[in-house]
Amino acid sequence: MIWALGLCSLSGFAQEQVFFVAEPESARWSYKETDGDGNIVATVYHSVERMKGDAVNGSVRMRVEKVRIDSPADTLRSYMFYRFKDGEYMVDMNAFFEEDVLESILEAAVEDMGTDASEDKKKAAIEEMKSKFSFSGEVRGIPRYPKTGPLPDYGFQFRFSIISVRISGEDRKITGKETLRTPAGDFDCFILEETITSKAMMHKEVTKTVSWYAYGIGLVKQETYDKKGELQSATLLDSFLQ
Repeated sequence: MIWALGLCSLSGFAQEQVFFVAEPESARWSYKETDGDGNIVATVYHSVERMKGDAVNGSVRMRVEKVRIDSPADTLRSYMFYRFKDGEYMVDMNAFFEEDVLESILEAAVEDMGTDASEDKKKAAIEEMKSKFSFSGEVRGIPRYPKTGPLPDYGFQFRFSIISVRISGEDRKITGKETLRTPAGDFDCFILEETITSKAMMHKEVTKTVSWYAYGIGLVKQETYDKKGELQSATLLDSFLQ
């Protein structure tokens, strides 16, 4: 099968590089998302669009295409940003808010001014928007060489005018290893557990996530539980395309 050939190439890359990222120039893979009852709700395709530096100290911009089962014609396209710090694989929230969110805010500001606005006024509006925009902190991930035991907590905050979003990860730990059998093949995984707290204005959400990571691919499986311990959703690697 096509994805099997891709995994052979990927396996060699993983053994040589030992990183939680797929080979950038050829990688395209997909996940199946399910709800708490195990019903498939979407297929999500990932591909590496841009990589700077390397998987020790660098960054990756991934293109994400989400196709919902109940609305296959409405494909949701977005980007995810990851970075590597001494080989640690982590979500780059700074890049997400700077490249994705800020760009959308600035575009909306210029559109609101109408086509008659001068270039000077548009530039002034953009600078005013930028002055209201700030973020700090980071979202930690999985280290290059995971060991069973606790990991550092983290915190991240984004602010735009009076709107504030806070994300924190606590009680983080590597709980062991497990070989997972997926439709894309078998993977030797490290298991990462953490409690994620998200606060936005008056809304607060606390979830527990259990994630399985494999060298040469990154995330293989993830389960999200609510504060009562009930499974809310799950993600599982479905295919790897060459």
